[in-house]
This record gives sequence, C-alpha cells and structure tokens, in this order.
Amino acid sequence: MKKKIIILVIIITAVIGGIFVIGGLFVKGVFWYQVQAAERKFLQTQNQAIEDIINFRRETATTTETADLFGEDKIAQILFIGLDNRVGQENGHCDAIQLITLDKNTDTITITAVPRGTYSSLPPGKGVTSSDYYVSNACWLGGLQYGIDQIEKILGVKADYLVTVNFSETLGIFRYLHLPTTETLQWLRNRHGYAIGEPQRAHNHSTFIKQMMIKFVPTKISKIDEALQYLVYKIVKTDMSFAQTQDILKAVSTMDIVDYPEKIQLSMRPLYNVADIPYDSEHIAEYLDATLGPIKHLLNADSYNGLSGETVQANLLAIIEKNKNNADFVAWAYENNLWLQIEDDDKRLLVQYDLLNSYLSSLPDKTEREAVIADYILEMENRGELIWKEKARVDLAEELGYSKQ
Repeated sequence: MKKKIIILVIIITAVIGGIFVIGGLFVKGVFWYQVQAAERKFLQTQNQAIEDIINFRRETATTTETADLFGEDKIAQILFIGLDNRVGQENGHCDAIQLITLDKNTDTITITAVPRGTYSSLPPGKGVTSSDYYVSNACWLGGLQYGIDQIEKILGVKADYLVTVNFSETLGIFRYLHLPTTETLQWLRNRHGYAIGEPQRAHNHSTFIKQMMIKFVPTKISKIDEALQYLVYKIVKTDMSFAQTQDILKAVSTMDIVDYPEKIQLSMRPLYNVADIPYDSEHIAEYLDATLGPIKHLLNADSYNGLSGETVQANLLAIIEKNKNNADFVAWAYENNLWLQIEDDDKRLLVQYDLLNSYLSSLPDKTEREAVIADYILEMENRGELIWKEKARVDLAEELGYSKQ
C-alpha cells in the first residue's frame, strides 16, 4: 500500500488551505499570538500532531523516494484536508475535505468533496450533542488520524497521499496566482448564501479546484515553474521529496485538461443535489454582495465580523511591531509565514526581511541558517525582487561564508 504524503499543485494547496479561514477576513491566524502563552501551547501541540502523523506515514511507507507514485494500478488517491486550528483546542477541525483521484489509465481526474457536516462516529464519550457527530469534529475530538480514518470510511477508499496547509501560505499562493485574496477566500467560505448550505460550499471548492487546474497547470514544466513549485513545496506539510511531487504535476500536465476539461469530473460523498457555480474573479465582489449582502446582519462574528480590510491590516502590523523583539513571537511568526497576510507589497517584503534576520539569530545550527537564507534568496530571485535578493546576499554574506564586497 502506498503510504506517502504529497502536494499535487499549488492551486489545490491554496484552495484547501484557505477554505476554512475567511470567517473574519484575516482575523484567524493573525491574532492567535495575542492569547496567553499557555494557550499558545495548544497551537504547538496541533502542529506537532500533524508532524507526528507525517513522520509515521514516512516511516511505514513501502515505496522509496524515487518509486512510481501511481503504483501498479496507475491510480493515485490524494486526500486534501483544510484544518481549522482554534485556540484552546488540542486538535483542529477537518473543515475542508477533497479527494483528488488521478488515473493514468484513462488520463482523467476525479475531485470528490466531503461536506464537513457529514455524519461521523466519534470516540466513545466524546460526543455531547447531535451536531458533534460531524466529520469535521472527528479530527477535533478524535485527533487527525482518527479523522482521516472516518473520512476514508465515508469515501469508501484509502487515500494514498495526504496534504495539509495553513492560512498565511494560502494568501501568499493566491498572490502568486494574481487572485483577489480576501474576496476569493470569502467566495470559498460562503455557505450562508445558499439554501442547501454546506454541501454547495463543498462542491464550490471542487469547482474552484477544477477551474484553477485548467487555468494554471502548465502543459510543459520549465525550470522557472520548478523554482516556484519548490517554494510552495517548502511551506506545506509533506513527507514527499520534491522530485516526487514533480512526477505528479508532470502527469497532470500531460492530460491536456485545457482542451478537454471534461477529463476532470466532480463528485460528492454523500451525494447532494448541488449546482455548478463558476468562480469569476472579475465579478466576485458583485456575486458576494448578491449572496451575502442581504444577510450580513444576521451572521455571527465567526462568519462575518464587519471589520474593514484596512483595520485588520493596521492591527496586524501593530502586533508585529509590538512583538518584533520577542524571540518567541519571531519564531512563531516566521515559521507560520505571517508576513504573507500583509496586503501592501512593500510592507510585506520589509516585514519578511526583518523577521528573517531576527529568526536567523535564534537558530544555533549554521547549516540550518544557511538553508533559510538560500531559500529566501531563491524566493526573491523567482519573484523578481532583485533588490531584496541582493540585500540578503550582501548583508548575510558572512553567514554564507562569503566576504562582503
């Protein structure tokens, strides 16, 4: 049995990472650090739980890093889970669930959504009310591995691969794709605007993934593409080698999904009568106004908090400024790519560089520091930010073993 963890393409990763977080624009994730230190330990526990599962799957894998990921049946089942990690909870909710099935026999892709409100059994003594028995709560009350087991029961298949990603990276990836960040996340989050609610939202996730794959998956893989994909690969939780993820992407690239979009089929478990609602970035504001505008006053703070984007951005920058000399905060902010939540390009680059410098001073291992610097330089080069690339090369030359010119 294949027991590996994979990222397919940056588009799917962005979708799954962003689905659960838009309730209050950028509030979730941005203000997590403001809670007491004791509560922040829960967040560390959540992250460690994911790492433990990744390590376990790596240790029990029967394939090598260079083995054919599709196996003898030439089919790869990839489970994407969006984890809603909340302060004070040891485990996160499985709030977004999509299974991507790649079939090299037929050159087809099937995207299967599992609504988070689907019934799921829970560990004995964990359920309190009827609403607890949702698959989204299976991860929360039983732990991530328990949640995966329940999801696989609903799907009727065992996933070959698994990927999770967090909030900040999602915003950064959307910017790479030149999508409107806040509005796109609101579109993905929207369930209150539909009579059927959650099933339609889950199907919208599948529709969005299909559209983005058709639009952005390259028909030919270039070295430039690989550089960008490597940067994304570095920020997701995966036990796959980068070479293995490239094999998956190359397989999708040869399916000619641009000319034959029908090769991507959408499904749902369990089945609901839902509509195909296309994502339209050019008219997304009008769509959100039409579906959510009339009911905004009825939504609670978790769904819509009423804060303007400018207010949220100002609060975020204030938090960073206040804690920039706090080593604990800097480590947390850098490891969670907090700067990606900043909308202004110049401010985002400046904060990233400042956090980089502060973070480096906390790393005792020179090899690790060199790797962090190298990744930063690669990112700046790939994004065309040559001034910041050169600044890092000059300012951090001594760390890399070069003498300053």
